Amino acid sequence: MRQQTGRKALIILTDGVDNASRTNLERAIESAQRSDTLVYTILYADPQAYRSPGGFELTEGRRALGRIAKETGARMFEVSKNEPIGRVYSTIEEELRNQYNLGYTPETDEEGRGYRRIRLTTRQKDLIVQSREGYYPGS
Repeated sequence: MRQQTGRKALIILTDGVDNASRTNLERAIESAQRSDTLVYTILYADPQAYRSPGGFELTEGRRALGRIAKETGARMFEVSKNEPIGRVYSTIEEELRNQYNLGYTPETDEEGRGYRRIRLTTRQKDLIVQSREGYYPGS
């Protein structure tokens, strides 16, 4: 996605069960962050299909999808009777249409090219801020 110009978003529709990954979760998140890509995740699964004790596979998948979305500045959705797939896609579409890009210059010129955490808040308490938690310089 790094070669793509403009805003970038990826939508992953999955049951959340990892059965053939070629990379680990941390590396996938870092790649999305470095390419400045929002990753929206949609959990689409039948809990009855996962009969492992405690639904471990589904629980782990839900946790991973939530982490990918949050750490790239997007959101995770779970399809249900109350949240049908059409509404999920409409919500993502609306969010992508109503985003703002903010930029800033750090007060200090820190050494290294590691991950830098940021925190974005508003003074108005009834607003919801959705942003990624940090960035890689030069990304």
